[in-house]
Amino acid sequence: MYDPNKNRFGDPEDQFSRPPATSAMTTAAIACAIIGIITVMTGFIAIIFGSLAILFAVLSKGAESKPGRVSRYAFIVGLIAVLISVVIIIHSLAVIIQTYGSLENYYNTYLYTIEQYYGLDLDTGEVL
Repeated sequence: MYDPNKNRFGDPEDQFSRPPATSAMTTAAIACAIIGIITVMTGFIAIIFGSLAILFAVLSKGAESKPGRVSRYAFIVGLIAVLISVVIIIHSLAVIIQTYGSLENYYNTYLYTIEQYYGLDLDTGEVL
């Protein structure tokens, strides 16, 4: 006879209605992945959090043969955050070098602009 309180395998614990248990490493991985993807335009912060998401996702596997679904998603999102940030940083450096000729020329232009805007001599610290 059919008993609605039991699952189809006769186990009194219905394994299909409960969400799977997640470890603290999985939670940390998904949190770092979300922070990494949100801060992707900041560069190095996204690289740090994306790397932490990848690390926590790998460590959340533990003794299991395969990582959980949430850990895989955290790994993928963390990897995307790192890759996008690296591409943005490389592209920014390429545009600076193409526009100014070198990083040194960019730095000198930056110092000149700051000196003109604030009226400070940055070498001596005196007001012009």
